[in-house]
Amino acid sequence: MSLAHPDPFAPEIPRPVLIAHGGGNSPSAAAAALAAGADLLEVDLWLHRGRFEARHERRIRFFPFLVETWYLKRLPSAHFGLEQLLELAATAGAGVLLDLKDGGRDAAPALRDLLAAPGPRPPVVASSQSWNILRALSEAVPALPLLYSIDVRAKLDLFLAVAERDPLPRGISCRHTLLARPVVEQLRAAGLAVVAWTVDDLERARELADWGVDGITTHRVAEFRDAFRASP
Repeated sequence: MSLAHPDPFAPEIPRPVLIAHGGGNSPSAAAAALAAGADLLEVDLWLHRGRFEARHERRIRFFPFLVETWYLKRLPSAHFGLEQLLELAATAGAGVLLDLKDGGRDAAPALRDLLAAPGPRPPVVASSQSWNILRALSEAVPALPLLYSIDVRAKLDLFLAVAERDPLPRGISCRHTLLARPVVEQLRAAGLAVVAWTVDDLERARELADWGVDGITTHRVAEFRDAFRASP
């Protein structure tokens, strides 16, 4: 299978790319994020019984979540699937950041099959804290840009040590408090994208943009969009 999705972090894309935190986790969140002008909608994906579901929290045992592709409402009368999110984003001219939380190697064929289905497809990038998931995705969907998700200093240090020897990732999605100018410059010099999360302070966002980060994940897309558009 071959994906024709454009790279959401291609050099010609204006920086920083604004990513709506949890913007794909519910129909209302997706509508709000798109109205705010988000470049990418982040969606938290968990694999349950071979199908994806979107939610930020972990599943609670014995709680009546419904799963088919994935459900964004927990009632059988209304659901919104990943397929619908991809179509919605494509129609709006936005992309989708799939943050895979679990699933191991089982997540790769499930995502491959979903992305191969007919229908509009937006720019898509996948991230995970699991190197095994990323490795499996790179084999199943070779054209899919991948980001290694980093939440602690030890993971960042390890990534910096191996990044130049491993062509797997397109870049990193990193807790913004772990980033400093030298780190961002080192990664970008190696041709790697840098996404900072979750940034809701405008001055911090400006600082990160000045360092050269490629993307910023935030709850305040509209405010950041206005601020960066107004910047000289």
